Amino acid sequence: MKVLAALDFEDSSLEALRQADALARGVGGTLAVCHVLPVAHDLSALLLERGLPASEKLAAEEASARDALRERARSKLGIELSEVFVERGTAYAEIVRRAETWGADFIVVGSHGHSALTSALIGSSAERVARHAHASVLVARPVAKGGVVLAATDLSELSLPALEAGAAAAKRSGAKLVVASVLELPDPVAISAASLIGAAPAVPSAEVLNELRTVLRSTLQQTLTRLGVTAEIRVLEGSAAPGIVDCADELGAELIVVGTHGRTGLVRFALGSVAERVIRNAKSSVLCVRGGQGAVA
Repeated sequence: MKVLAALDFEDSSLEALRQADALARGVGGTLAVCHVLPVAHDLSALLLERGLPASEKLAAEEASARDALRERARSKLGIELSEVFVERGTAYAEIVRRAETWGADFIVVGSHGHSALTSALIGSSAERVARHAHASVLVARPVAKGGVVLAATDLSELSLPALEAGAAAAKRSGAKLVVASVLELPDPVAISAASLIGAAPAVPSAEVLNELRTVLRSTLQQTLTRLGVTAEIRVLEGSAAPGIVDCADELGAELIVVGTHGRTGLVRFALGSVAERVIRNAKSSVLCVRGGQGAVA
């Protein structure tokens, strides 16, 4: 297994490196880091005017960055880095490209916090990595308290690897595993608005809702039994992404695990867009599992 951490000189990337190192150790894998410098072509003319060979200057800059990153990892976290990739270009694109070239199984990136402003920053980096990467992506945030891993699924076949990955993550950290699925119901605001024009959507009766909850819980249990996973089951109601984030907050989860595709009629959990919204709004770390990647002991 190969774990690639995105590393720069921001404090948030130190948390990403810390969690990437723990993940690599937990799966018995190899750790490497990727640092992205600005594009170089804009500097070429200036360097030539100063009589400096552009390629030599750029190579020296990249070597300096490698040395500085190794020293930062050593002094801040006590981690010795053996493989440091220095790329040039747009950060998320180069991280994704290097991960694919290197054959990474996991990419670990940091977030810049939790606010309206930093959500935009996350959207432009971590969220884009999760959207475009071929590998599973861990968006690392500091853990306030450990002890619970929340895995979300819509029960489609493509979402099941998230359950296996959640079980493996809980086992590695000694945490309790909670599995949740969302029964998406009509939004009250939408119902009120639609009623004004005489087009209110049908609202399930209390009896139907109870039946749906029972069926979903039973199906979740059967699925967990088939996968050999033991977990507490939560049936959530409402919109998928807010429900998952709220549940993680309630549990004090150290990690949320979601898949990146899948949709079923009963649960209506659009994992692609849900995963991005969970990344943007969660306070805990989020592992987005690419379809096809399951348990890692």
